[in-house]
Amino acid sequence: MRDEILVINTIRSLIETHRPAIVYAGYLSPADISLSALRDNIRNDSFDYRIHKITRPITETFVSDRNEAVYEMGIPLTVKDEYAGTIKVGFSQDYLERQIREGVILIGRKIIVISIMAIVIGILFALILSAHLNKPIKELSQAAVKLGGGDLNVRVEVDRKDELGKLALSFNEMAQRIKELDELKDSFVSSVSHELRSPLAAIDGYCDYLIEGMQQNMPLEKQKKALEIVSESALRLTNFINNILDLAKIKAGRLEVKKMPVDIKDISEEIVQLFGPLSEKDGKKLSVAVEPELPRMDADPERIKQVITNLIGNALKFTPSGASITISAQKVSSHFIEISIADTGVGIPKDELGKVFEKFYQVTDGPNKKPRGTGLGLTIVAEIVRLHGGNITVESVFGKGTTFRFTVPLWKTTE
Repeated sequence: MRDEILVINTIRSLIETHRPAIVYAGYLSPADISLSALRDNIRNDSFDYRIHKITRPITETFVSDRNEAVYEMGIPLTVKDEYAGTIKVGFSQDYLERQIREGVILIGRKIIVISIMAIVIGILFALILSAHLNKPIKELSQAAVKLGGGDLNVRVEVDRKDELGKLALSFNEMAQRIKELDELKDSFVSSVSHELRSPLAAIDGYCDYLIEGMQQNMPLEKQKKALEIVSESALRLTNFINNILDLAKIKAGRLEVKKMPVDIKDISEEIVQLFGPLSEKDGKKLSVAVEPELPRMDADPERIKQVITNLIGNALKFTPSGASITISAQKVSSHFIEISIADTGVGIPKDELGKVFEKFYQVTDGPNKKPRGTGLGLTIVAEIVRLHGGNITVESVFGKGTTFRFTVPLWKTTE
């Protein structure tokens, strides 16, 4: 600007603006004219010697005559690559360090206050969260104690979407399942009692009848009829006990399957001959529909007979007079044969289809009618099919009929 008054006013403005950070400021012109100003209105030449020509930016720290640490910065000015003077500014290092210390102390105090507030808020939040979590946990604990004590109607009312809500829902489902199993167990015990009592009562009664008849010269025809009933009752008991033993083997993982080449047509015709008289007596039609030249299966013939016999027995049990029952078999892939037992009986309600293979579960054959059997047959059937490497499914239309389908591997796959 080449205006000394404007330069000195600018220097003084700089000091006033940043008081007390700047101790002095000065300018040395190319003609060696020195213009400077001090922070403190004490006129002396203590800093005049600091304002001299420099050719590059410099910084320096020194102690003034008043024992104040000063941090000095010097910058040479150039205008169109020509030297245009030197600027020197002295900062109070003591003031800057004091400001830093005060700032650190202030920040430290704020950190302490914020920390205390965070701790208090954290404790309050922890107490609230604890109360929020403790209540459902306590309810679950109390419900578990009641359930363990035999109260199967206990439920937990926890309306939450988090993990505790899922746990409460699982607990309620478990309690409901335990209650259903307990009811099934009671039904099973009742069925077992009936299954044992009926044939035993028949055997006991007809044995007494035969003993008395022999003393009274009972006709041979009546004796034969009584012995047939005793034999049928004994066979019924034997089948029932075999089912119980098979169930125990399934639970222990010891149910044996002895595989060999098996012709499904031979097995189907053998079973039809076995059940033929009974089905004709009840006015039901039993037939076989096996695909021609069907390959042999890799299966245990006795176990496959057990599966089909059980399914045919159920079909005869739950079909009215005039119904038809069909055993069919066909090759469904290069590895499996599918065997199906279809009937035109009463069918199974849709909501019960998913439970028919569960232990002790029994489907009723009509409204207000008690189930017949023990609820073990289909469980054993499903396990036998699984041990063969196959799969079993059921389809039913209530009031129209039911079809059970299961697969068995072909013999050639093992070869």
